[in-house]
Amino acid sequence: MPGEIEHADALSVEEAARILQVKPSTVYAYISRGLLHSDRSRGRSWLSRAAVEQFGRRKGTPPEPPSPGPEPAEATTRIAHIVDDRLLYRGRPAIELARTQSFESVAELLWGERLSGPAWVIDAKTAAAIGRLQEAMPASSLPLDRIKATTMLLGALDPFRYDLSTASVTSVARTLAPAFVESLPAGTHPAGEGRSIAERLWARLSPSAPTPADLALLSAALVLCADHGLGPSTRAARDAAATAADPYSVVLAGTSMASGLLHGGGSSLAVQAWLAEIDSRDQVARVLGQRLQRGDRLSGFGQPRYRGPDPRGALLLAMLAKSAARPERLDIVRAAVELVIERRQLHPNVEFALGALCFAHDLANGAGEAVFVIARSAGWIAHAIEKYEPQQGHGAS
Repeated sequence: MPGEIEHADALSVEEAARILQVKPSTVYAYISRGLLHSDRSRGRSWLSRAAVEQFGRRKGTPPEPPSPGPEPAEATTRIAHIVDDRLLYRGRPAIELARTQSFESVAELLWGERLSGPAWVIDAKTAAAIGRLQEAMPASSLPLDRIKATTMLLGALDPFRYDLSTASVTSVARTLAPAFVESLPAGTHPAGEGRSIAERLWARLSPSAPTPADLALLSAALVLCADHGLGPSTRAARDAAATAADPYSVVLAGTSMASGLLHGGGSSLAVQAWLAEIDSRDQVARVLGQRLQRGDRLSGFGQPRYRGPDPRGALLLAMLAKSAARPERLDIVRAAVELVIERRQLHPNVEFALGALCFAHDLANGAGEAVFVIARSAGWIAHAIEKYEPQQGHGAS
């Protein structure tokens, strides 16, 4: 057997999983994050028994009950992980799900439910309360500001906010996206509540009626931003859930982290901003050069969790090219990508794709942040459920 692992010491992934008392998918997550080393032979991954046993002793097998406070660096999740440059949602390829499933169905999958679930709606009383809150906010408020305020309002309105049973939390989860959409200013092409989240969200963010390709693009963006494993905002959400914080507080914790300019939502806002400085393909090099001269960060490129290009960004940019985006803006996006690949050997990530979507379709300022947070709130809730479950004991149902 090639590599450092001797034949007599070799374990298959399934054997390593039994020793560590985890699922094989978790072992793959350990491998992808560099916590365990594997060699490939005869079409399979093999691990060293000694290394697995040493890791198990360090990790503490069987795992100890969760305790409040930050998670250890080696924490794992069953929800999403990356294997061989493929993002998997509960073992299913996220790219394929983005092509074939609605955001709502994928969110239900992340929560451990069936792929299609109950309709996602809010009642008239809640919608009216959201309307009154939003009327009190400055007209210049970014979409993310409105979403944060709405999250706090929903928590204050919910007498069952501290019911952390899975049934209650998933019921809350199905109200978040429609409530967040309701919090955004109404557009000129309204979509009724019976429509998909992608349709309702497009109507709030875009001045134009969507084509089927536009809606497919936005739906895919929601799916691909729903989770990405244990990133900064997800760790913040999980830490909140570990202290038995209610699901609204969990989402606020994740949202606060995601609003940073170095994370998904804030990074897409930065991309939208610097693309908006460019009027034509001929200006791309000059504008990017000026930004670098000022010491500005070139947001939207590179993703260290993949050995190659970010597959999420690649799919969304391919779909963007087939949508009804403004041709001259698509040309600017292509020129920017080509230049950065040529000079920096960095490929666009999903945050760039979000910012490019907003720029090419002339969406509202900060629309990328709204798309990211609405999408990732589904993932944060999935992680909250995973953290809540061991706390329920035998009395929860």
